[in-house]
Amino acid sequence: MHMKQITEKRIKSPMPAYTAAACIIVFGLIFPLYRVYGIVLVAVIAAAAYFFSKKCFFKDKIIQEESEPVFRTGIAELDESLEQANVLIEQLRRANISIKNPAVSAHIDRMTRSGDAILAELNAHPEKARKLRRFLTYYLPTSVKFMQTYAEHEAAPTGGENSAEIMRGIENNSETIAKAFETSLDSLYAGEALDISSDIDVLNGMVNAKTSMFE
Repeated sequence: MHMKQITEKRIKSPMPAYTAAACIIVFGLIFPLYRVYGIVLVAVIAAAAYFFSKKCFFKDKIIQEESEPVFRTGIAELDESLEQANVLIEQLRRANISIKNPAVSAHIDRMTRSGDAILAELNAHPEKARKLRRFLTYYLPTSVKFMQTYAEHEAAPTGGENSAEIMRGIENNSETIAKAFETSLDSLYAGEALDISSDIDVLNGMVNAKTSMFE
């Protein structure tokens, strides 16, 4: 049995805007709009009316909608794992938006493309999931952490040698991680996935050690 996903949709009431417009009309007749102070005063009154009516009288309406789950393998635990992996891939995409280094960004694009394809294949063929347990539980979440860390350090206005070393470590390994994603996808069809556990462990240890110096 598959549980349907519940999503919330917020519907904004138009009444606060109507209230503000009414205030502009009414108080525009009272205060001289050809004077700066009159314009400012009416604008302040209209804004106050908008926010007060929105908060006290015309609150946004929230409705719940049911939608079919994205993943339907027939195995509840696997569906949950795929949902979590899908969230992580979206986090990779968001991190990539702010990353300026073109090489690292290109490697993340390869990761997300392979990640999407992996989830689609596992959704269609859940019996293959055992091949990629390590990818779902270790490679993917750790890779997301690396790229988010890289984005944070790259965006920092100033950074010392520790920050630079973290970035170099991730830059030097981003292509290897992208290749691991691609071979993980290939392994679903034939062959074995590239095992980069030792590479990731070393990089993870370095990032954790250097990051702790900022705390």
